Amino acid sequence: MKITLKSPFIVLRLGVFMLFACQLIILNGCEQFENWTNDTPEITSFTVPEEVHYGDTVEFKVTTFDPEDDSLTYLWDVSDGTLKDETGIKVQWTAPALGDEEVVPPQKVTVRVYIRDGGDEEVSESASITIFSKAYKVANALSGSYDLVRSQVNGKTVDSLGGTLRLTTTTFTRQFEDDAQFFFGAYELIEPFDDKKGSIHWFSEGALTPDVSTYTWDGKLLVIFWPDTATGHVYDKKR
Repeated sequence: MKITLKSPFIVLRLGVFMLFACQLIILNGCEQFENWTNDTPEITSFTVPEEVHYGDTVEFKVTTFDPEDDSLTYLWDVSDGTLKDETGIKVQWTAPALGDEEVVPPQKVTVRVYIRDGGDEEVSESASITIFSKAYKVANALSGSYDLVRSQVNGKTVDSLGGTLRLTTTTFTRQFEDDAQFFFGAYELIEPFDDKKGSIHWFSEGALTPDVSTYTWDGKLLVIFWPDTATGHVYDKKR
């Protein structure tokens, strides 16, 4: 069948229509191509501390790169503790609270961030934080069995009765060899303290008030001084 275009206006209108249709096809094809080629954002750094004290407040941070320079959204999640905000490249987090003198083992907390671009491409990263109790860490370092090697009263060395001191993270026993007398109880580290020096409250079994002493420790010799009686004991840690 043969079609004859009799009017130049019809030809012009047909040409405009064809041009508009081609532009729609091209634009639609570009949008589909962009969707097909949208790349996942890349995480370039992820800053989360490895270890914190109970109750500490710290900052998490993530930096990213998106090939298409899309607008990105961020969502943070933690298994314990409190996030001040759940979105953004930086967030503040507070670890679970605990008294400085409480002796509890460390625990692990998982931190994860999810990052999504405008094309619904998502990437995530996670890390673990160890939350520790200072009292537990120091008590764990002091734990072990010790031989009494020297005693002093008012600065003068006295004959040692001989004896053994045993420490765990929560309890102690003291044994004197002359009469095999045992003392059982618990001890508490009092601020300020560290693994070199500090104060200890000793709670003997059945006692209503603690005995108070100071201590110094070099990794082998533990020196305990009792101010009320001006008595000091030097213990050698067994290997």
